[in-house]
Amino acid sequence: MKIIRMTLALTAAALLFASCTTFKASGLSVVPSDQSYTVIGDFHTQVWVHEFLGSPAGVKLFNITATNTEDPIKAAIAKAVKVKGGTGAINITIVHEASFPDILLSWITWTIYSPGNVKISGTVIK
Repeated sequence: MKIIRMTLALTAAALLFASCTTFKASGLSVVPSDQSYTVIGDFHTQVWVHEFLGSPAGVKLFNITATNTEDPIKAAIAKAVKVKGGTGAINITIVHEASFPDILLSWITWTIYSPGNVKISGTVIK
């Protein structure tokens, strides 16, 4: 019985500290019309997203706010480009994650509220 409790405790601890990545896109670009450019620097940013009637960082079936994630991501990329003084971005990587607390909150609310975190990185060009 003690072994079972220890195994359950270790499993719960592993889940608590683990992060579940359910979406990743890399190599994306937002490039100006002319193809010659100068690399200015790299950027890294995060966007907290709230979704309703879906799963955190996952399935969008019946998710009434599935497209609401696009605008904050576009705005974060545009802000990073503007801050660096660039005109576009290349090698963009977008990772949509849900941590164990996010998944737990989604489970408690029966997937009515599903928070997640989007990490965005890339290279600003001019």
